[in-house]
Amino acid sequence: MYEAIGYRHAAATAHPLATMAAARILRQGGSAVDAAIAANAMLAVTQPDACGPGGDLFALVYSAAEGEVQAYASAGPAGANADREALRRRFRRIPPRSAMAVTVPGAVRGWELLHRRHGSLPWQDLFEPAADVAERGHPVTRKVSASLVTAEGFVDAAFRAAWLPTGVPQPGDLLRNPDLAATLRRIGAEGADWFYRGPFAKALERVLEAGGGFVTAKDMADFLAEEVTPLEARYRGRTVTVTPPPSQGVALLLGLRVLEGFSPSGESFENPRWLHLTVEAKRRAFLLRDSLLADPRAVPRDWQRLLEDAPVALQRADIDESRSRRPSQTLLPGDTTFLCTMDGDGNACALIQSLYMGVGSGILVPGYGVQLQNRGCYFSLDEGHPNALQPGKRTAHTLMASIVTDEGGLRAALGTMGGDGQPQTLLQVLSRLYDYGQDVDDAIAAPRWLDGGEAEPVLQLEEGLSTFATDLRARGHEVRVLGPRMHAMGHAQGIVRREDGLLRATADPRGDGIGWAE
Repeated sequence: MYEAIGYRHAAATAHPLATMAAARILRQGGSAVDAAIAANAMLAVTQPDACGPGGDLFALVYSAAEGEVQAYASAGPAGANADREALRRRFRRIPPRSAMAVTVPGAVRGWELLHRRHGSLPWQDLFEPAADVAERGHPVTRKVSASLVTAEGFVDAAFRAAWLPTGVPQPGDLLRNPDLAATLRRIGAEGADWFYRGPFAKALERVLEAGGGFVTAKDMADFLAEEVTPLEARYRGRTVTVTPPPSQGVALLLGLRVLEGFSPSGESFENPRWLHLTVEAKRRAFLLRDSLLADPRAVPRDWQRLLEDAPVALQRADIDESRSRRPSQTLLPGDTTFLCTMDGDGNACALIQSLYMGVGSGILVPGYGVQLQNRGCYFSLDEGHPNALQPGKRTAHTLMASIVTDEGGLRAALGTMGGDGQPQTLLQVLSRLYDYGQDVDDAIAAPRWLDGGEAEPVLQLEEGLSTFATDLRARGHEVRVLGPRMHAMGHAQGIVRREDGLLRATADPRGDGIGWAE
């Protein structure tokens, strides 16, 4: 059972211990943001392949009192020593499992800003549950065990000592990280400055310098999270709000705006015309995303204007309902965690946090139990590309979160892991919710497609959509049929508030998570 129903509080995360950490905080009178931070800290312990203090963070917060959604970006930039030309002479792209791919980790500053703006419980209280589990240990899930098997071949000695001291843990084995427990307690006791301006930052500089990386202790000290202006678009009478660039949330909005110009067909989402149209809408959105998305501080652009009727109509007119005109795009893999919470005052938090690819760079800061992200490998080494590497610049980001509202207030908080697949999953979930009236648990559990792949750019169908493969091939799609509930399709979480106030919280059956509500 992945869904829970209640009226007051709710949480949905990618691991049961994280959901229970959020529930504990909410029952103590904490805010939705307090619960989200506590859950994220717990996920750093229980999902070391997906997230942690060494990664980045984006979040949306819905304020019931103001009826508004606020957005927060805590994505760290490339180090001041980053040298695109030197890298280009050696590589076609930045090596993902290397110190050169490490950017300033943003998560801890993100927690700090979110708590300062929206927290109610003491900061220190949010980290002790996760620290306790890191110290005592927790049983490893099948997903984490499988991810660590893959990672074993490239992680460094410090990572092995912290997470693989006796080899890859098997499902059910107890996994401990006392160094991470101590780090979480120091963050709780001394605040984010301990992480960014203390001994951890100096240790990070040493380990990256030894590997040819670019981030220095000064880069750490200079970094701050920021509140940013969210992006929004209307879909079927509702407002969908997303995290703005450098987040790829705009790709979801572009896809929805294009799709809204077509009337849904069939009695359910599973019909060949609608599958074709959702894929084609995604492809137009990704063409714009891939050519334009970048750090808005380095490459200013009016993204909200691209969501207006006239430019969207041009994209929509390019779609043929009977034939694909655009090929699938190559996708890069990603491993991430999304969580959402709602508190008794009606506030909500949608938070996404990641090391990027599974276990990030594979580099861990010795003595602290913190592995570092490899977000910098998403930069382009081409001089003219908007997302070209520059010192102090943030890369275009796969992380994104979404919140849905209407005239009655908050309706949903939704998100997923899955790298470039995130806007694709959410496009399908939102269409199921608001075109076909499905409940959130059905919309998330239903079979999905994923357009693109790392090795071959093909349209991948989960087993439940396989009956439409022939029709989609006739429309010009190159199709591959997969098994049911595949990891590659992402693990989504969501909370939906019905018009009668009932909360439904659910976690994706493809992953390890659970929903909770009361």
